[in-house]
Amino acid sequence: MSVHLRVVRKPRPPDRPAGAQPTSPPAQPTSPDLLRGLHARNPAAERRLLDAYAGLVERMLFRILGDIRSLEDLVQDVFARVFSRIDDVREPEALKPFIASVTVFVAREAIRRKRRHRWLAFFASDELPEIAASVDPEARQGVRAFYRALETLDPDERLAFTLRIVEGQELTEVAAACNVSVATIKRRIHRAELAFVERCKEDEALSSWLEEGDRWT
Repeated sequence: MSVHLRVVRKPRPPDRPAGAQPTSPPAQPTSPDLLRGLHARNPAAERRLLDAYAGLVERMLFRILGDIRSLEDLVQDVFARVFSRIDDVREPEALKPFIASVTVFVAREAIRRKRRHRWLAFFASDELPEIAASVDPEARQGVRAFYRALETLDPDERLAFTLRIVEGQELTEVAAACNVSVATIKRRIHRAELAFVERCKEDEALSSWLEEGDRWT
């Protein structure tokens, strides 16, 4: 990844004055021109890729991990890996699945690092998801309890569960991102759901939420 590149939000361009000539449309995220630029390590192509996919990567990481403090560093890690392995992508339509699979890999490593340091018990409260102050206290409590339950799941099953249930991806997308078969993803989701429901039943905030829905009743 080019050292000077950072994942930042691109400012909205001003409205085009009336009568002005239209400019050429930017390269689409899956265009052959973009992929050729990436293979050539063109900084402009790298910036276009960031503009197109930073939001997707941020959303996937947050929904898997539930922690926004390390989000920027993890997004940087994802794109550093994407750019270093971009030659592995031979077709433009393979870009998005490739980025998703790298994001899952980075998330899995983050989960495993956290588990390796779980013995540092005083980190527990600090590592809970940060929820916006505008969210009501009951909802904040529920989201924190939700991620406490997720932390007890096997890392691979947690990834499958969050991508499918929280992110809402199709089974084929989840399987591609995790680099396994659809049958394996189904098994992981099933095991994760069983374990997740058991954790919910043990938590006051989540048990009442579970009773109000109809998915796991």
